[in-house]
Parts: sequence; C-alpha cells; structure tokens
Amino acid sequence: MIIILKKQAEEAKINALKKEMEEQAESISKLYSMPGMDMSAFGGEGETLILNANHPLVQYITEHQDGENAEMICEQLYDLAKLQHAPLDADAMTKFVARSNDIMMLLTK
Repeated sequence: MIIILKKQAEEAKINALKKEMEEQAESISKLYSMPGMDMSAFGGEGETLILNANHPLVQYITEHQDGENAEMICEQLYDLAKLQHAPLDADAMTKFVARSNDIMMLLTK
C-alpha cells in the first residue's frame, strides 16, 4: 500500500513538472514569435529545445519577456544548447562570440 501511494505521489510530481515545463515552453515560444525575430535562426525542423524551468535565466526570461536583453539571452541559451550537441557553423560561432562579449560588457556596467 505504501509503495503504491509513493508511486502515485511520484507520478503526480512528474505530471506537475511536465505541466510546468509545457507552460514555460509556451511562454518562451511566444517570446520567439515576437515581431521582428527571425525564427529560422533557431534551428531546423525536428529540433526541440528543452529548458529547465527552474533555472534562474529561464525564470528571468519568462518574467521579463519584453526586457531589453531578453532576445540576446534567448539566443545565447539556444546557442549554448546547440553547442552541447555539435559545433556551431562559422557564422553562428562569430555571432555567439560577439554576443558573449556583449554580455560580458553588460556585466561591467
């Protein structure tokens, strides 16, 4: 009986986390579909970006979607995720390095 209840509690927790991740993904996808954003820069068909909804950067983006640096942070998160799977092409790497420098300059202010 205790094992069944524990398993049900774990399943409920997993379902709650799945729902929270879906809500976060929906919120981020709304941000990516902002006017003026080039969606082709965010990967090809069949690619899926999974974000940790508890990470402070993801929480910041969901709370500050209209923030001055929101787009830059989203692009950086996406490139960091892509780098975990394969090297960036030359153009993407150039943009990544320039954006990294911009982020570091923001930290000096």
